[in-house]
Amino acid sequence: MEKQNAAEVKNGKKKKDTYVSIWIYLYLALPTLIFLIGWLRWYWALLFGVLSAVACVKAFIVSMQDKCLVMGQRDISMMIKALLLIALWVYLSGIGGWCYQNKDHEVRSAIFRALVNYDWPVISHGGDRALIYYIGFWLPAACIGKLFGLEAGYTAQVVWAVMGIFIVYYLICIYRRKADLLPLLFLVFFSGLDYAGTWILGEEGMDLRLALHLEWWAVDFQFTSMTSQLFWVFNQAIPAWVATIMVLVQKNCRNMLFILSLMMLSSTIPFVGLIPIAAFLYLRRIAADRGNWKEIITFQNIVGVLVIGGCMFLYLTGNISGRMIGKDNAGLVIREPAAQWLRYLLFFFLEAGVYLYFVYKYRKRDWLVFLITFLMAVSPFIKVGADHDFCMRASVPSLFILMLMCMEVWEGMYSEIRREVHLPALAQPYAEAQGERAFPAQKGNYADKRVSPRKCVMAVYCVILLLGAFTPFNEIHRSVQETYWRVTLGESVRYPEIGIEKELLQYGNFSGEIRENFFYRYLANVPAVYSCEQRTE
Repeated sequence: MEKQNAAEVKNGKKKKDTYVSIWIYLYLALPTLIFLIGWLRWYWALLFGVLSAVACVKAFIVSMQDKCLVMGQRDISMMIKALLLIALWVYLSGIGGWCYQNKDHEVRSAIFRALVNYDWPVISHGGDRALIYYIGFWLPAACIGKLFGLEAGYTAQVVWAVMGIFIVYYLICIYRRKADLLPLLFLVFFSGLDYAGTWILGEEGMDLRLALHLEWWAVDFQFTSMTSQLFWVFNQAIPAWVATIMVLVQKNCRNMLFILSLMMLSSTIPFVGLIPIAAFLYLRRIAADRGNWKEIITFQNIVGVLVIGGCMFLYLTGNISGRMIGKDNAGLVIREPAAQWLRYLLFFFLEAGVYLYFVYKYRKRDWLVFLITFLMAVSPFIKVGADHDFCMRASVPSLFILMLMCMEVWEGMYSEIRREVHLPALAQPYAEAQGERAFPAQKGNYADKRVSPRKCVMAVYCVILLLGAFTPFNEIHRSVQETYWRVTLGESVRYPEIGIEKELLQYGNFSGEIRENFFYRYLANVPAVYSCEQRTE
């Protein structure tokens, strides 16, 4: 009877884990499947869609770590609380237009309106340009918008964002093997010390009542906090977080390349930043057992590289802005080398170095720490396009992993202090039985001196974390402040719309010519009236 009950519990857990895997993989895979069906000619859509769907099914089977969460009543209650807090966070971000929107929503709203109102693939009325951008995040919501209207699509965006962040939270709980609200606190409030950098350089924005965007204090460089990513570039950030934590919780590398391919359409630049991390995890598997080199050769990985990766590469390379490097590369570049290096050193110390100091003390032999340090150190020097997008977005996976490590450091410090507090009480009965005091009570004894330094170190660490939290607090403060005043004055909280034809589809950062584009000539389902062959000058 006991064996039967154990078998039922095991089967129930396995079934639950399978459902969770299906839910998580579908979240990443659905935008890609929609794109393949909506953008490609019917025969390519059928072939590539079937191959990708089969790859998803195979990925479900060999998914995450063997040990998933076994949730009790308390854990379920914790998940519900986390879901509500995530919904509040997304609401404040401006996604869906229910709260104040930052400037980057201007173009993102135009992209979403184009996806809802135009036929797929989205091509200009003149037939010479097409929307070529990392559009994956919007595609599921755009399907809802096409069926039920634009406002329903905006609501679907909110639901899709909440679902994605909840997946991130759930996977972090699996990664830590426990459920509490600590991961959510770090997701919302973890950031570099932008406020300190602003103060040191004497920039405006020291008055928090102004609720200004603090993260451009280093001018040429920026590592963006999770809250700022959500409030400004949610379409890239959320899929990148999901993919990064998925890579970390995989029990092997059988789905590694497949996961990477699924983020290409949504988080193209973070995809580049995640490649070295995935390669490191693969090499670490080989170092543990040389026979593991074969595990990366799977159907889903092959489909991910050749079918999904190849198709997305051909689509995205139609946008040539990523290959353009301007003379100055940005309007804010500091041209004096000495000043630039000084600012870079200050930037890296305040944004990452101060946290890495504590991480190294707890993970001295973890080469992943050295890898993310290297990636964050070199990314500011790689300039792609007309702005600093590579530094800001390629660093997303490394910053996410740094956040997880900093959370582990906090937990480690807290556990050590708790042990120090409880050990005297636990040891006292034994000591008294031996006729002695294990921990003398008088001041200045060894026990007191042993406890004090750790408490001081943790106090310093907490102050640093709180100082970093000024940045996300500022973003949230601005959203609440602007929403309140605009609603009070009867104004719209949404950022003013721009034209799709005259501005979005003519701007090189979001569109590209299709006349000589391989993807649109041979793969895309371009309407006959817009076909490249029939187009006249």
